[in-house]
Amino acid sequence: MCGRCMKTCPWNLEGIFAEAPFRWTAMHVPQLARPLAKLDDMVGNGDLNWTKKWWWDLEQQPHGGYSPTEHEVNARELQPELDLKYEDQTLAVYPAPLAPHPYPFPDPMDREKGIEAYQKMISAEEYIERLDAGDKDLPVHVYNVPEGDAPVIRVEVSLAESMSDAITKYELRSIDGSPLPEFTAGAHIDIVVAPEFLRQYSLSGDPADRSKYQIGILREDEGKGGSLLLHRIFEKGRKIFISRPINHFPLDEKAARTLLFGGGIGVTPLIAMGHRLHKIGADFELHYSISNKETAGYLDDLSSVAWKDKVHLHVSSEGTRADIAGLLAKPDGDTHLYTCGSDRYMNAIVEAAEGAGWGDENVHLEYFSVPELPEYENFNFSIRLAKSGKIIPVRPA
Repeated sequence: MCGRCMKTCPWNLEGIFAEAPFRWTAMHVPQLARPLAKLDDMVGNGDLNWTKKWWWDLEQQPHGGYSPTEHEVNARELQPELDLKYEDQTLAVYPAPLAPHPYPFPDPMDREKGIEAYQKMISAEEYIERLDAGDKDLPVHVYNVPEGDAPVIRVEVSLAESMSDAITKYELRSIDGSPLPEFTAGAHIDIVVAPEFLRQYSLSGDPADRSKYQIGILREDEGKGGSLLLHRIFEKGRKIFISRPINHFPLDEKAARTLLFGGGIGVTPLIAMGHRLHKIGADFELHYSISNKETAGYLDDLSSVAWKDKVHLHVSSEGTRADIAGLLAKPDGDTHLYTCGSDRYMNAIVEAAEGAGWGDENVHLEYFSVPELPEYENFNFSIRLAKSGKIIPVRPA
């Protein structure tokens, strides 16, 4: 809006309010807030202070995660000449019942309800008059803490182990040593790296071990900055907030046979699947493709797991690149395929599976990012209702 709340707050300690006399006046003579704010304007104070920015300009993406919005945000400088008029405003007000949850995790705000609340606002004088008159229709803005478990958990980084120059393995444990919420193979967690960096990372540990969560993170020097910041500040002992485990890449444990194909850091959720499949005595193979051993992660871990005989390492620099077409040449309805990796790697897997005749229901994919979808052309078509036999024509949108 106008920034007056920031300018006149005695604890803001900016502009003239950083000086003791003005701070004392703002604290003890609140009626002088308006002229003090104007005085602050006159001396040129009041620009945006990004250090004290408390909101998150995040936007929920199609895949469900959050990232900084690419749309223009309200970042206007202070406007001392602005003459605020109610009829010109579409401001949103969030009284207690509309307030977001008290957790450091994104919570979408319903702007339309906020605008509706703003339009229903009454003055303090009217509120007191109606209260004294016994008006039973006055709104009661009681804030109730959301029911159920909090969407985030505070954990401690108990291990930060470099597996290569750009890949680090992190282990996260509860602050009080209690078991963490259970997770299933293929799950991921959201990590609050910083307000502007909420990132999703697959869990690579054993689902049976609830003493810790394990993740492997690739530092992307040309990325948007989230992994760079994480590698810089996530040290052993750091307390962070994470979401409860979420699984959009579940494992079908009833499959007679399972093939796991991981490219680079995409192997992380497949390691958790390997742990689970081994525990239930399932038939499976893990094919791990890397460019070279010097830049890969999890090599020591995979060489020491109880199911290491199921691991097949393919190293391009050593001439042992995976024969994807050959490995997927004989599909059957009881075998399921899971793959995660770069777009190029995933495309190679999908093309080989399609070429060999794998059914879509047997192929499971997890992308690092949402793949670009082709532009489809709309055509006329018809729908026939099974019970009545009625045919309904549908035109292109």
